Amino acid sequence: MSGCAFDKVYSSMPLYVGGEMSKEAFSDKRFELIYDRWRKAGKFKQKLATFKEQFTMFQQIPKDASVWFYNLNTLNALLFVMLKLLKPSVQLNVIVLDFTPVNRGFGLNQIYLKLINWAHGRICLANSELFKKENSLVLPGVVPYSSKTRPEIKSIKKTFLLSGVLSEEISMLSMVLDVFSKLSEYELHITGIKGNELMLQQYANNHSNIHWHGQLPFNVYMELLHHITFQLSTRDINFPENQCNFPSKIIEALFHNRIIISTIHYPQIEGMKYFTVKPTKEEFHNGIRAIADLSDEELLRYANQGNVVERLFGVEVWNQAMAKIEE
Repeated sequence: MSGCAFDKVYSSMPLYVGGEMSKEAFSDKRFELIYDRWRKAGKFKQKLATFKEQFTMFQQIPKDASVWFYNLNTLNALLFVMLKLLKPSVQLNVIVLDFTPVNRGFGLNQIYLKLINWAHGRICLANSELFKKENSLVLPGVVPYSSKTRPEIKSIKKTFLLSGVLSEEISMLSMVLDVFSKLSEYELHITGIKGNELMLQQYANNHSNIHWHGQLPFNVYMELLHHITFQLSTRDINFPENQCNFPSKIIEALFHNRIIISTIHYPQIEGMKYFTVKPTKEEFHNGIRAIADLSDEELLRYANQGNVVERLFGVEVWNQAMAKIEE
């Protein structure tokens, strides 16, 4: 949206959102929030409201338009099908974010995957054989234009950050906590959601080098990010959630000149300098220590890559990619 690539942007709320919506939600002129009155009519109608909202959007989208879907899911899949069948002159493209494949049985993602591959084109944020290669591009993230300065790392501090979704399959939280409880000379800061808060607080209480911040406002989170040297990305590749994920936290931290330590190698950010470590407890422990023991001169080669990230994944790059897909 910040790149002014769209003439019109529609937004809808998750299924669990209901009741009266504040006037402020409708005041943002960058997009139009579609919020049906069924959202206020009890749980059953609240769940069905998304289908009415999609029909409202269908009515507003003109023939011969080019429409970009930000992922495909329950909130927009019906709209995709209606446009495809009833307004075939509309060009349908999809920006594919994290995608969890269905490895056994049936799941809605099987349907969404078929729709993604039925689209005119795709920009995928992850490399995967699941997605149709014809008229597809891989761009693992986007960094917004900003005039604010991003402080560079001048000297190395043994400070580490784990942030974002803190569930075991996304962050391997218990392993990270156990390892840093044995690395008392290194500071670990943690912020985010969906983690075991009791376990986090216990480790923070018992180990002076572990700091649990809870969920932080964005500006406070930015201050914390600029305070640390190393950003951790600790996903377990064996979980289906991580077989088709895009490295958003990595790109964000690289953009802000931090040094990355990841348990997954990402082909889509080839050319960027970052450390990879194995996701088992012993290998992760040894990897963290080995990296921290490197000289400042060596470590600084992995820092301060923000300008490179902006050149590779900035708004103008995305505008050009979308124009190419639409050709």
